[in-house]
Amino acid sequence: MNGFERLFAVSGLSLDRLRTFLRVSEAGNLAKAALGDVTKQSQFSRQIKELEAFFGVALTRRVGRRIEITEEGHRLALIIRRQFGELDNFRESMAGRSVNVRFGSQGSVIDWLLVPRLPEIREALGSALVELEQMRSAEVVRSVADGRLDFGIVRSDAVPGEVKRWNLGEVGYAVFAANRFWKGCSSPEELVRNAPVAELKSGGQFSDRWQEWLTAKHLAPQVFARVSSFSDLARIVQAGQAAAVLPDLAAVDFEPKRIKHQPIATLKNRPMVLIANARSLDRSGMAPSIGKKLAEVLHRV
Repeated sequence: MNGFERLFAVSGLSLDRLRTFLRVSEAGNLAKAALGDVTKQSQFSRQIKELEAFFGVALTRRVGRRIEITEEGHRLALIIRRQFGELDNFRESMAGRSVNVRFGSQGSVIDWLLVPRLPEIREALGSALVELEQMRSAEVVRSVADGRLDFGIVRSDAVPGEVKRWNLGEVGYAVFAANRFWKGCSSPEELVRNAPVAELKSGGQFSDRWQEWLTAKHLAPQVFARVSSFSDLARIVQAGQAAAVLPDLAAVDFEPKRIKHQPIATLKNRPMVLIANARSLDRSGMAPSIGKKLAEVLHRV
């Protein structure tokens, strides 16, 4: 419990009541504050009585047919004016500030899908500040659900059925290598058989599928290195050190004149989806339709 909980332990305090009292204090009397509206005068009188009950002190006193603000009332009015001024200053300072929109996904999706399309994403979001966070699919789904992320991009089978989603198409896999490794090789199988190959360390879903593919094709590659991420594999390919199997998204990073790639059809494609937290979008002032708009920007043909 924070130190202000006692302020809300009993009823009677509200911004509306504080605004009413400040208005009456500045106007000097109820009639003027209510602009002659008898109904409002009655409402203002009741709200001031509720504040007096809350603070346990008289804020006004009657002098003849009019009311007068007490010394305690003037003190409260000064506090209200100061606090309202600080709140208004904060609102004004935030008015020109960019909305932060948070995306979460695996590193390869961030590197090869989100980063290349950042200009289009920002345009769709009205020039919002985009934050990208790398995490595993299960964590992305949890983070979108609890509001830590506004959007997530994950494979469709990682998302519970009730979660709102937009289809982004499928991510396939291809073997990438410098052109010199492709000489005399007309298929991914021939390349893997003859060129040095870098691969992911064992333990992940893709690593298991890669080993199954090697077994099915009766291949025993010359393993050049084992690394922990697709990004590391891409750097090895870019340096011309070895071939590697990467998501086909990675093609955006390679110059076709230097690096050639061929799809591996028998490595199952992954359907990808965009998911969102509706409450986060509402809090940021974004229309529900923004999910569809982003999906159109990010969709893979």
